Amino acid sequence: MVLPPKPPPEEPDKEPPKPPAERLNPLVQHSLRGDAAKLHARAVDTIPLLGGIMFLGQATIIYAPPNAGKTLLVTRFIKDAIEEGRLDPNKLFYINADDSGKGLAVKVEILELLNAHMLAPGLKGFKASQFVDKLIEATQDGTARGSVVIIDTLKKFTNLMDKARSSNFANVCREYVMAGGTIIALGHTAKNRNADGSLRYQGTTDILEDFDAAYVAEPMTGSAGASERVVRFTQQKSRADSPQEVAYAYSTEQGLTYVEKVASVRPVYSEELEGHTLEAGQLDDDQVIAAIRSFLAQGHGHVGQDRLVKAMAVNGDISRAQAHRVLDKYTGSDPERHHWNYDKGARGKRSYYLLTDRPAEGTTTPTP
Repeated sequence: MVLPPKPPPEEPDKEPPKPPAERLNPLVQHSLRGDAAKLHARAVDTIPLLGGIMFLGQATIIYAPPNAGKTLLVTRFIKDAIEEGRLDPNKLFYINADDSGKGLAVKVEILELLNAHMLAPGLKGFKASQFVDKLIEATQDGTARGSVVIIDTLKKFTNLMDKARSSNFANVCREYVMAGGTIIALGHTAKNRNADGSLRYQGTTDILEDFDAAYVAEPMTGSAGASERVVRFTQQKSRADSPQEVAYAYSTEQGLTYVEKVASVRPVYSEELEGHTLEAGQLDDDQVIAAIRSFLAQGHGHVGQDRLVKAMAVNGDISRAQAHRVLDKYTGSDPERHHWNYDKGARGKRSYYLLTDRPAEGTTTPTP
């Protein structure tokens, strides 16, 4: 008898195969979804802070020629912001890397009275090479929020001609601002101007591109005999509702202390700029000095101010305003800094003469 084949054994129920695990996009780990409240907490409102052109919670760069008065003006802006309650002095850090020993002492004294901070490379253990690391540290530990860092001048902390370095520095500043801080950098303009005669910023475009706002500050001269210097700020870039142009003036009267010059700063309104010209369109100080020295050396010593200024303007190259400014700037008794001085006559009339210790220049000018 042939037995039928045995049926195959029943296999146990199998679980359906699992689909492969879904891979997450690597960008997911960096998503800020759900962090809106945290970001609001560390951000600060973008409001006018200094001079109406530098805003809280932004990175701003101010370009200006050397000795234009940008440090003096910013010092006054700081003073006003603190006294008006727009700036917490304990959160203001002015990095002064472009000053003499005496100049540093004067500016530290000003900020001390305001209860604000000033740092200088080489003092109190602070080094320029540490600056970027300090910004990164403040960004990471939360102390950047609400602080204002002023960098004077920018070229002391990064190589503005090196694209990679200046870009890296700009990125550090951007992260500092995103953490609720404020960066204000002061930089110099280049010696060579743009084709249209306007001032050109120094370095690559990275700082200009990565900062929120940029202004160029340029000195102007006014009417003959004016004892003020006007500085006009022209907007190059802005992400806030800031003015296209603003101007401020400070006294150039002889004998004023730095503190007195800071106190003399005032806003200049557009209607006041009529008759003012950019100093850039005029001769360099050295050329005006040479002309004045030559005139005084040609037997015109002890000459009155009006006659001297008229002599400078006779050929049209030197304006009366520039002649007055240069005459006042280099008047004094110190041969290391001054070229001429004056005696006072009846009713205070000035009579100018050369300081014999200074060598004469070779330029001549016509006599009236």
